[in-house]
This record gives sequence, structure tokens and C-alpha cells, in this order.
Amino acid sequence: MVLVLTHLLVFLLILLPISSIAQNNGNVTVGNSLTATDNTTSWLSPSGDFAFGFHPLSNQKDLFLLSIWFDKIPDKTVVWYARVDNPTADFDHIE
Repeated sequence: MVLVLTHLLVFLLILLPISSIAQNNGNVTVGNSLTATDNTTSWLSPSGDFAFGFHPLSNQKDLFLLSIWFDKIPDKTVVWYARVDNPTADFDHIE
């Protein structure tokens, strides 16, 4: 029984630091918003790899998609978007 408890304690001591690293440390404060404009800001993932916000459509000047994209690469490749059939107009926002 003591051996089982010792193994469990060692396992927990190894697991706890790993789980704290995996927690999301990025927060969006209540009341923050994003607005669809050419110079829009985005919300970054804790790692900085991804961004969430309004991404401009390449073939429409004043239309945007609510999207998630790779932020650390120059192309800013979109990996997810909402409602491609109904893009957002300039100056729309989300909270």
C-alpha cells in the first residue's frame, strides 16, 4: 500500500507542473470588443501562434470574416471562419 501511495505522489508531482503549463493564461476582459476595419486588432492565443478577429476578404475591400488564423507566419493563413456566405461589413464589431 505504501508503494502505491508513493507512486501516486510521484505521478502527481510530475503531472501538476505539466497541467499548469497547459492552462490558458490569455484572457479577454469583459467589455472588450473587436471591430472590422483595415487596421483591426485581434486577440492572440497564449502561445501567439493563432489570432482571432476579423480577417479581410481578399476579393472584397470592405468585407471581413470572423476568423482564426496563423499569426506567426507572413501569409496569415486562415484555419477557421464563420459564415462565408454572409461576411461582416466594415465597422461591425463583436464583444
